Amino acid sequence: MVSIYQGGGKRRTGGKRKGPAQVSSATVTLEKWDPRGRGVCRTHQPVLFVDGALPGETCQVAITRSKKQVCEGHVTKVLEAAPARQTPFCPVYEQCGGCQLQHVERDAALAWRQQALDEQIRLTHSLNELPWVAPLRSPRDTYRRKTRLAIDARKGKPLALGFRAPKSDKVINVRQCPVLETELNDLLPPLHELLEQLSGRTAIGHISLLKGHNGIGVTLRCTRALSADDRALLVAFAEAQTLLLRLDSGEHSETLHAPVDELLCATAHDLSLAVTTEDFIQVNAEVNLAMVEQALDWLAPEAQHNVLDLFSGLGNFSLPLAQRCASVTAVEGVSTMVQKGEKIARQQGITNIQWRTADLSNEAELNALTLKKYHKVLLDPSREGAIQACQQIAKARVESVVYVSCNPATFNRDLAPLLQAGYRIVKLGIMEMFPYTQHIESMALLERVAKG
Repeated sequence: MVSIYQGGGKRRTGGKRKGPAQVSSATVTLEKWDPRGRGVCRTHQPVLFVDGALPGETCQVAITRSKKQVCEGHVTKVLEAAPARQTPFCPVYEQCGGCQLQHVERDAALAWRQQALDEQIRLTHSLNELPWVAPLRSPRDTYRRKTRLAIDARKGKPLALGFRAPKSDKVINVRQCPVLETELNDLLPPLHELLEQLSGRTAIGHISLLKGHNGIGVTLRCTRALSADDRALLVAFAEAQTLLLRLDSGEHSETLHAPVDELLCATAHDLSLAVTTEDFIQVNAEVNLAMVEQALDWLAPEAQHNVLDLFSGLGNFSLPLAQRCASVTAVEGVSTMVQKGEKIARQQGITNIQWRTADLSNEAELNALTLKKYHKVLLDPSREGAIQACQQIAKARVESVVYVSCNPATFNRDLAPLLQAGYRIVKLGIMEMFPYTQHIESMALLERVAKG
């Protein structure tokens, strides 16, 4: 059922229509979710995607975007609620843009998103069924070991430190965040107090936090130099809180206090990555370890195998892979990450990784890797996906591939050249790396089927 309300103007009684009506609101019953966790109503034309709505619910919806084939909107009132709807546990959930799905139970959210991804992949590639495994679930709500805090310290306004509102530059003041790891959440009140004391707080663009397994790092992004008095306050704060504290101007970074030489974050097999607050590292420590272990298990490298790790980053997969095979070639587009990965591998006695910098969207650079010499490939691209790499893997006829994805749309697209080249999906699973958000991660094992 769909009831539509049109904003302004007289109702047309005939004649040729000039595009879709300018719809301002509608009352709809949602049929399912999409992979992002948006309610979908196909009885509405065009198809309507609704933030904040659950399958089976009847809601009043404000339609904020309308195109020829799709509309988008958000819930303004729930008329008939689904059993899985819950009360958000964060006091600023409605204002803050950090979480989008606290209004739904986590088990239901995972099940609906797997159903949405299942339908998307099957329909796109004409598959009857998919070999789903159990999702990798986050064991706790306080999962975030890394975050970036925005600041509004303009004169004449109350200081705000927290997260930006959805689709806005407004900073929502946050004194406690229930999805941060406890040690980071406990830092928020003293950080507020510290900023109130700094005369140069308007020079601070944002603050990055990271909890490693050997300490906590805090980095202040500054647009100009801070005074000697402010620097002294920062050092005293870092000493009191036992923080690795850095100032970053973009072109230059400086360590003000360092209780440890570098922050370490664990990967599988008791190995570690050396990181700063500005490096890419998965925010959910427990799910990251489970993800790496699952990828190793699925890829099943043996002592004689040569493995290619594409989009290798700091070596989250490369380091433990190297302990189980003859050699690993770790390829990453950011040269500083390659240098850091090589250094931390050497410090841990790992010598069978070849580290390379390459643009993995460039066909010539992919060809230079000579993919056909590898037995197995693991790839973990950014949201842009890895279509060029998948095309080259398909041509090289690599035995097996593990694809780790953070974007259902590009993941589904990138499966095409592999499936067309005779690979089949052997295992498929989703990962709850970011509970209560619209982000979802997935992993697939694909193996090449020999002709005949």
